[in-house]
Amino acid sequence: MDYPVGTGDGRLMVPSNDPNAYALKVSGHSMMPRIKNGEFVLIEPNHGYVAGDEVLVKTFAGQAMIKEYIYTRDGEHRFDSVNPGVPPLMLPVESVEKIHYVAGILKASRHIVDDH
Repeated sequence: MDYPVGTGDGRLMVPSNDPNAYALKVSGHSMMPRIKNGEFVLIEPNHGYVAGDEVLVKTFAGQAMIKEYIYTRDGEHRFDSVNPGVPPLMLPVESVEKIHYVAGILKASRHIVDDH
């Protein structure tokens, strides 16, 4: 998930005030119906987040997921999914490499494929 700036398979033309903003294609159903499989999320790593915000969570074990940030307490982060069939996720603070703010949800049709 760590790619050099400017690499990838395409572009999404959206405004952002974060010079380090990037987009990721969503795979999975844990955030359905809010974020659908195949849609893109705009990530702004320099933007703060608060309880209730959607965030990208990356663990030191290599897992990456989009979740709703709920709280950090007693050495653990709690993240929820929108899909009621997916239980809350509790992660020890030390297992989380990064938490980045999700600034937007974009339809797959917004993706412009680069010809290489």
